[in-house]
Amino acid sequence: MSRFASLEYRRIRTDKAEDNTLGISLKKETPYSPFMDIEDDSPGGRLRAARTAKQMYLVDLAAATGLCTRTIGLAEANKLKVSPPSLRRLSKVLGVSVAFLGCFEKLPESSLGERIKARLYYGYTKKEFVTLLEISERTLYEWEHDRKIPPEEQRVIIERYLDILM
Repeated sequence: MSRFASLEYRRIRTDKAEDNTLGISLKKETPYSPFMDIEDDSPGGRLRAARTAKQMYLVDLAAATGLCTRTIGLAEANKLKVSPPSLRRLSKVLGVSVAFLGCFEKLPESSLGERIKARLYYGYTKKEFVTLLEISERTLYEWEHDRKIPPEEQRVIIERYLDILM
């Protein structure tokens, strides 16, 4: 039996709400879990801890998610960055959030562009997010790199997606 098996998943809500000149704030819950006492607090370490807590072998997780064992093994060794769609599949099977597996609660939030990158917290790829906002990938790139500021009507839509409620 795994040393994590008897522990249940817990989250302690930590609201981060910062104001900026554009009025967009990001409320983020930082996912705490029994896996936080692991030595390797990286995406790979978190993935391994969540898998072992579920008492799953690599082949079991691969079968449940449709990913290959090599991909999961490389991700656990931090030699492969897992895509947001794959993170969504892994999080669903393992019962943890996408943000936890990707360490996205550690993303900086000092500028509007960094807050827009919080799309990763949801597990959205650039293509998925631009489809939701009905903008071009180039426009999203410019917003995320603080080269342009979204117009007021777009900021309202962005704020809806950045108000993270788990």
